[in-house]
Amino acid sequence: MKKQGNKGITLIALVITIIVLLILAGVSIAMLTGENGILSQAQRAKSETENAQANEESILDNYAQYIEGSTNGGTLTTVTGNETENTKVQDSLGNTVWVPAGFKVVNPGDNVEDGIVIEDVSHGATAGSQFVWIPVGKIKTTTGEKTITLGRYVFNEDGTINASLSKEEPTDQLKTYSDASYYYTEGLKDNSTANTHAKDINTFRTKVDSTGGYYVGRYEARTVTQRTASTNDSELTQITVEPNDYVYNYVTQIQAAKLSQEMYADVNFTSDLINSYAWDTAIDFLQKCDDREGEKNKPYSQQNSLNTGGLAEKGTNNLGTKDIICNIYDMASNCPEWTTETSSVSNPDRPCVSRGGDNTNNTGYTFSRYFISIDACGVNTSFRPILYL
Repeated sequence: MKKQGNKGITLIALVITIIVLLILAGVSIAMLTGENGILSQAQRAKSETENAQANEESILDNYAQYIEGSTNGGTLTTVTGNETENTKVQDSLGNTVWVPAGFKVVNPGDNVEDGIVIEDVSHGATAGSQFVWIPVGKIKTTTGEKTITLGRYVFNEDGTINASLSKEEPTDQLKTYSDASYYYTEGLKDNSTANTHAKDINTFRTKVDSTGGYYVGRYEARTVTQRTASTNDSELTQITVEPNDYVYNYVTQIQAAKLSQEMYADVNFTSDLINSYAWDTAIDFLQKCDDREGEKNKPYSQQNSLNTGGLAEKGTNNLGTKDIICNIYDMASNCPEWTTETSSVSNPDRPCVSRGGDNTNNTGYTFSRYFISIDACGVNTSFRPILYL
């Protein structure tokens, strides 16, 4: 009978197989681990990829910042006044400021909270005129972020905004106290009132929202030749906002509006007589960024007659720093100033509205509204132009 063959493996073969497998396992482990192992190399490749990606993102961020800086026109220090286009720049905190073509920045080392001053250097008759940027929206300050909102406001005694009395739309009837029999509106363009209205109040609002601010005259309107009661006639002189010129007084609301609206023509920005939005929002900004060393015993909206030494005929004739706040002069004192706002008072006919304090008495405050007749003018009657881009 034929014997079956042994098809199994011998013990020696099994041992050899095990040894070979252990050697292969050792080699595989060595290849996977260790300084030059596959896992270590994979980890290094991952780290290098992540580092390269981070470096690429950093480069892209730098390019984005460069492009943004180019779009913004740089910093306040880069504006020379020779620009032919309005220039978007930033202060050192990153706040946006738009500078009109033909203007330079007087204080490029300051920030928006200090009151950025621009000066006309290329428009002939108005050269030397100075305006201060009023920011709208969120701004960065050295003490934190603040929000300035464009609006028509009534202020409480503590300086806060009275939300129930304040208004948003131009035609909203604003009352300075709840049971008042009269009210104020803005921007009406019909034949119901004789005073001059804003050029276009809704365009003003839209452009301020787009650019993040507007400018108010650093001083009340000025003129080279000192005015008297006899100069209040139809032959108006060129206005400036130049500190060494005389206060432009003895002027009616209609005259003040005409002078402000025609101050700049054929340019890529707009001049106008200050409106209620511009006045009230400026107060809000000045209160939140009050940089005076004294006179802070009450909020700026509630202050009055800070310069009681009589009419300050020139912008630099202010007593100390009492009514110089963020580089703006005399909103709480000196002369009540014409605006484009309209009063509903009709007996006697008083459609015009002026704002601010008066050097002759203590009854007027920065926030005050006065309803005035159409032909009113006098030694303590002045106005303040604005610019918007």
